[in-house]
Amino acid sequence: MQIKWKWMSLLSLLGVLLFSSCTKEDDSPALQTASFALFNQSSGTSQAAGTFRILEQRNGNAAVEINLADGYRINGARFTAVIVTFDEASDSELVYANLGEINGGSARVTINPVIQLSNNLPVSYADLAGRTGYTLKILNGANVQASGQIQ
Repeated sequence: MQIKWKWMSLLSLLGVLLFSSCTKEDDSPALQTASFALFNQSSGTSQAAGTFRILEQRNGNAAVEINLADGYRINGARFTAVIVTFDEASDSELVYANLGEINGGSARVTINPVIQLSNNLPVSYADLAGRTGYTLKILNGANVQASGQIQ
């Protein structure tokens, strides 16, 4: 009986040690971030319209976090977010990534991962943060509500 008790104590101690050495996988902050301002230029002068951040994830992919200013918080409104580049050959803008929809009630969204439209693959943080001159646009239908340039 005494040997059985020692054996049970040893197993209990081993179990406690095993479980205490396990760590919970937490949502740690992004490894790197790059922050940019969004502006509304519809009135002829540049007005602050919010911010967007490019976040590096553990796997190296990029996520984009968009926070629109309070003036965009309209219940029921829906905005579309895209990243575009200007193509000189066709003299037009091309969509690099479609970021999806922003609910006007919260006026914020995080897109993870960012998917490149031309190949349907995740974009790396280094690639997206290095795309200087590319523009993130917030659209209401075909109307540009806000935009900010990756610099």
